Amino acid sequence: MRKVIGGLLLGSMLTSAAAVNAASCESDAERAAYHVRSLQTELMVAALTCGNRDNYNEFAIKFKGPLIESGQYLKKGFRAAYGPQAERQLNAYVTALANRLSARSVAGRDSFCANAERTFQALESMPSVKLAAFSVARPAGDVDVPSSCRPTVELVGTTPR
Repeated sequence: MRKVIGGLLLGSMLTSAAAVNAASCESDAERAAYHVRSLQTELMVAALTCGNRDNYNEFAIKFKGPLIESGQYLKKGFRAAYGPQAERQLNAYVTALANRLSARSVAGRDSFCANAERTFQALESMPSVKLAAFSVARPAGDVDVPSSCRPTVELVGTTPR
């Protein structure tokens, strides 16, 4: 049974990696859509793992508009990249994202839950129009957001290699 589940997870991760590599993120809205989805999924996992269901429900209601808008940008990008396979590829991406975040929550439950609690608190007083900017400003996991969709950060006093 473990081998079957492991194979399914690996398969969805590989499919997700292909989907992530296809992202172009030519606009700020496209870039933000990946970050918003990553944040939404992280908070959904926190709702289940950490018992933050009420906080997640409040988040989903408060930020319903921006969540829908980001979802539409993701669908548009996947349609452009995959045509008739877009829905399947997007579902694989979202599933793999949830699997990775779930694995992180299990590996470091206390820190994962504490971080989720801080995030819920920060979102509590935030206007819904700020969700995309907040999501992009947060650190993204190495595969949660395609590299072409991550903001570039230049450190002062360093030279590129």
